[in-house]
Amino acid sequence: MKTFLVFFSSLLCFPAWSQTPLGVNFRWHISHHCSNISPLIKLKNIPPGTTHLVVNMVDLDNKNHGHGGATLVRPEGFPAEYEIAAGGLDKYTGPCPENFTTLGHEYQFNVSAMSSDHKNLASGSAKATFSAKFVILQGVIGNP
Repeated sequence: MKTFLVFFSSLLCFPAWSQTPLGVNFRWHISHHCSNISPLIKLKNIPPGTTHLVVNMVDLDNKNHGHGGATLVRPEGFPAEYEIAAGGLDKYTGPCPENFTTLGHEYQFNVSAMSSDHKNLASGSAKATFSAKFVILQGVIGNP
């Protein structure tokens, strides 16, 4: 029993288990339809030592269409909370689903926090449907 408790206690101290996930939040607006201006993306729980943020967007309904993103670099490091300004992704192609007026597509932003030696410190993602109906309802009942 004593061996088990020592082993179990050592697992609780393992650093990978104590990592807080990288928080990612964004909101679609009608103006993003077929636009290459990325939405405002809010990040939280960025770990200390993060000098690179790798961001890309994926169309979960059409994975053959790449939407790009950006790699943001701050040699002095990123703060724990950071906002990527609207239009801040330089290799971004916006959502333009062929069924925008009906069902639209679901898109996901993936973000990785990297150290100066390109080790992945944390990752996070957020997804949201992009359709005319969803964007209008989000404006009425969604979070800011």
